[in-house]
Amino acid sequence: MPARTGIELQRALSAYSRGNGGFRVASNPEFLREGTAVEDFFHPDRIVVGVEDPAAAEQLREIYRPILEHQFTCPVHNGKCPDTHKAEFLVTTINSAELIKHASNSFLALKISYANAVADLCEKLGANVEEVTHAMGLDPRIGTQFLKAGLGFGGFCFPKDIQAFISLAATVGVDFEILKAAERVNKQRIDRFFDKVSKALWVVKGKRVAVLGLAFKANTDDIRFAPALEVMKRLLEEGAEVHACDPEALEKTKRQFPQAHYHDDPYKALEGAHAALICTEWDVYKKIDWDRAGKLMVRKLVVDGRNLYQPEKMKALGFEYFSFGRE
Repeated sequence: MPARTGIELQRALSAYSRGNGGFRVASNPEFLREGTAVEDFFHPDRIVVGVEDPAAAEQLREIYRPILEHQFTCPVHNGKCPDTHKAEFLVTTINSAELIKHASNSFLALKISYANAVADLCEKLGANVEEVTHAMGLDPRIGTQFLKAGLGFGGFCFPKDIQAFISLAATVGVDFEILKAAERVNKQRIDRFFDKVSKALWVVKGKRVAVLGLAFKANTDDIRFAPALEVMKRLLEEGAEVHACDPEALEKTKRQFPQAHYHDDPYKALEGAHAALICTEWDVYKKIDWDRAGKLMVRKLVVDGRNLYQPEKMKALGFEYFSFGRE
């Protein structure tokens, strides 16, 4: 919920309840990741409740008591939960709780865009972005998570929360320029990626291109704001013959791009291809036998939008290989 929603709701309830004190308003933001939502629910790192009434906080603490004290049969680990970490139960104001959700997602998006900006610099200077970000992440103040270069973020939460945060800041006279820059960097990733594809193929029209990964992230069928869809759109506009593959998102993508060809088996998508584009970091794509795949392709060309493979190994297999920040 956007900030101030809870307070406005509380005012409306007070105005129309005619003195009835039975209403309590609380903001309880969720921090569930797509693909690991059940795990995140039963093993949260924090539970945030925003309240103006202490009684509401106690009600929510009681609701969450089984989670806080691990008094449940864990469905994720077949009832044998190895996690002894107890989530922190944070009581804040309603406005703070609403901001915590937006601030958390926006910061993660900012971290991704920072890694991508560093990747662009690495390409210009001949450095390796993975060496740079790995060393950065060893600093406990920074950490390694989300500090990964690639095609950028998609999905519904990050783009929505960045826009909401920027808009909210503007209404109170705060110019959130840093988030505007993060959003701008993210949008540029598709341009950077397609530049690599165009330079490698020279002529895209009429080429058979395998697109591996359609969902915005692995372990979900969610294609909302997925970078792969923008890649497909540009390929089709350029006249390429697109053969796409994804473990979960094929049916949804077919409805948007019926003119493309779809395969459950990545090797079928790669057969006869002039190029393979890696757009989602599914485990099945991390394990592709590229020696086998190379024999199926017309041209051994891989443009890796997720930096899944090691350049030295791909080049040793005879591939032209392009990725982000490692060239």
